[in-house]
Amino acid sequence: MLNMDISVTPNYSYIFDFENDFIHQRTRKWMVENWTWVFYYCGIYMLVIFGGQHFMQNRPSDKISTIMSATLEETFVTGLSVFHFHDVTWLYLGQMPPSTPLYRYLYYLYSLLLNIIITIGYPTHLMIGLIRSEKQSDVFKNMSINFTCLACSIKTFAFWWRLAEVQKIYAIISKLEKHISELDDFRLYKTIALGRAKSILYFVLFIGLGAAITSEVATIIAGILGDWHLMYPAYFPFDTDRSIFGYTTAHFYQCFGVTAQIFQNLINDTFPPMALAMLAGHVRLLNLRVARVGHASSGGSTKQTHNAQFIECVEDYKDLLEFRIAIQRICSLGTFVQILVTAFNMGVVFPLCYFGTSAQMEFEQLSYAIFSCNWVAQNTAFKKNLLIFTEQSLRKQIVIAGGMFAVNMDTFFATLKFAYSLFAVVVQMK
Repeated sequence: MLNMDISVTPNYSYIFDFENDFIHQRTRKWMVENWTWVFYYCGIYMLVIFGGQHFMQNRPSDKISTIMSATLEETFVTGLSVFHFHDVTWLYLGQMPPSTPLYRYLYYLYSLLLNIIITIGYPTHLMIGLIRSEKQSDVFKNMSINFTCLACSIKTFAFWWRLAEVQKIYAIISKLEKHISELDDFRLYKTIALGRAKSILYFVLFIGLGAAITSEVATIIAGILGDWHLMYPAYFPFDTDRSIFGYTTAHFYQCFGVTAQIFQNLINDTFPPMALAMLAGHVRLLNLRVARVGHASSGGSTKQTHNAQFIECVEDYKDLLEFRIAIQRICSLGTFVQILVTAFNMGVVFPLCYFGTSAQMEFEQLSYAIFSCNWVAQNTAFKKNLLIFTEQSLRKQIVIAGGMFAVNMDTFFATLKFAYSLFAVVVQMK
């Protein structure tokens, strides 16, 4: 009998080495001998799947799924990131020492010299120049910048005195952000809180730097046209009219000083409204969370779970009250001074008052959010907590500046009337 070695090769355009070396008879023999193992593996698989399902069905569900968590981690920006500009500016202005002990004493010396030369010295040399002015035009020209710089220095020291409240606000924001569990809440938080806070910073930064650049450019253009003078009429202990070195020194001091004061004003005037924008955003999120209590459709949600969620909302409400009090402590004296000179700084006061009103209105909506939750189907403990929380939420939450002025739109329009009255007085002066 003729022995023939017949090998069948697939008609592939390219054959890999493992395909060419594959011996299907050996593999078939192994499958015939071990095919019954499939049933064991299927049994183990079914046991793990249905056993795990039975084990997890009575456990509380996670607040957010794994896929959603990955998405949120990629898209979410922490609220503290919007205050990075303030932290860096405080560091360079000598108000926030570095966390590391290295060079700390050198930083204290730097801070002392900078604040004596700029924070105290700059409005002082303008005030002396105002007193020594002989021309009425110089009085009006110096009055605006004098009051602005004086208010800036007062607010800087007031802010420095309450700098510990800033860290408290940072801690509250970090704590509240841990309770944001819904994807829609994250998007709302980025839009209402983070987006508005950044808009305030960019708006005031544009105005402040624009004012500094405009003043310097106007001084240089006037010098090119033949009228070299200082940016602002002020006092210097040396001759600035006939000495090139004296004029250059005085001009550099005023340029550097007004830039430092502008950055001081930026952080003084943007942090409170940005913090209020964050507060309003967190109150909005609390309203949504309270309104959702009791409406969960998952099988693991029970009345005890709803009560625990409601208690968590109450704790967040307490943190929001501390948030509001911290903002009030920070901006109380500073805003009081700002309102007194607001005829020269209306563009800065508006966002503070606007978001103060926004936060106040969000607090007022909290009682409606409480009524919207599924309180009818809850137990007695839940309803008792709801009554207490409702009575507390009916109190008006308003930021007060200096113990007199409410930081809201009513004060803003009252200040506009004061600005018009001041303008009428100036117009009648001869």
